Amino acid sequence: REKGLPRVQEPERGLSMRGQSFDRIAVLYTYLFRNTSKGHTVAVADILTNYRNHGYEIEIKSFYRDKDVLNAMDGIEISYDHKTRGYWMKREGFEPYELRLLVDSIQSSKFITQKQADRITAKVLSLTDRHTGATLNRRSFVAGRVRSMNDSVVKDADNLHIAIQTNRKVRFFYFHYNAQKQKWYSHNNEPYIVSPFGLLWSDGNYYLYAYDGEKFRHFRVDRMEHITVYPEPREGAEQFKRVDLNHYQSEVFHMFTGEEMTVKLRCADHLTDVILERFGKDTMLIPDGEKYFTVSVPVQISKPFYAWLSSFGADMKVLFPQKVVDEMRAFIADLQEMYKDDGKM
Repeated sequence: REKGLPRVQEPERGLSMRGQSFDRIAVLYTYLFRNTSKGHTVAVADILTNYRNHGYEIEIKSFYRDKDVLNAMDGIEISYDHKTRGYWMKREGFEPYELRLLVDSIQSSKFITQKQADRITAKVLSLTDRHTGATLNRRSFVAGRVRSMNDSVVKDADNLHIAIQTNRKVRFFYFHYNAQKQKWYSHNNEPYIVSPFGLLWSDGNYYLYAYDGEKFRHFRVDRMEHITVYPEPREGAEQFKRVDLNHYQSEVFHMFTGEEMTVKLRCADHLTDVILERFGKDTMLIPDGEKYFTVSVPVQISKPFYAWLSSFGADMKVLFPQKVVDEMRAFIADLQEMYKDDGKM
């Protein structure tokens, strides 16, 4: 059996093989699977040549018997196209658009390296015929993003799933980069030991949601190294019962670390898409004049939040709470001070 292809099941009891080799049936299945699809057929002469290439010298009527055996199996149908005078195999499985979605998702993720993305894509392509595969074999570019440089992240992430399933803690080192592109490790170069409760996607990145003994926090998985399952049982199960991860993922602002607060924003109408895409379609928008609306949303207060807010200029303003308003003013004042013309280049 060719690697990556679905396994051909033995015929049901009562279905006679009429003396033909089941290995020969697998040869026919593999050939039709890899080389045919709707609109792409193969002639009987090509099928017989493929048999010979695998050591089977048979007549055309033997092919018809093999074809009948495959047709009797669930999820397989060998059809004849009178226009092309060739055969092709219908089978259950992924539709081309579904495979295309998988490939694009893999290629556009910055969580994995390009090498890993290409390797996983190749495995997905093995799930279909070569004609469909040729339309899928393309690279999606990650606009404005830099891919992960951590080659071990996909394999190591399995340990996070294992720890969650077995109710254990995990141990790992967490790194960042300095201006010289050298790694440095937070937590005083000591490993973190935390209780994992979920894995979240945000903006192409993968995050671990875990309890550190005092509070819940998140870690970017591609910045984690030497991830191992720790034998101690998890802590924080009672606290986690009060957590709505869907709420955390879709409404808490963009995985920025900071104090979580509900803020009231006044936005221009043309920013409706921005708000709904960021905080969800269930977010309540309250009209405020002819061209504005107000909205109250949970965010994590941080400099990246203030930078995001300021990127919309006068079209978005924070109204409440006063603490956030004051910090926004200080943020803008600091920028103004930094960009004053002091004669330095």
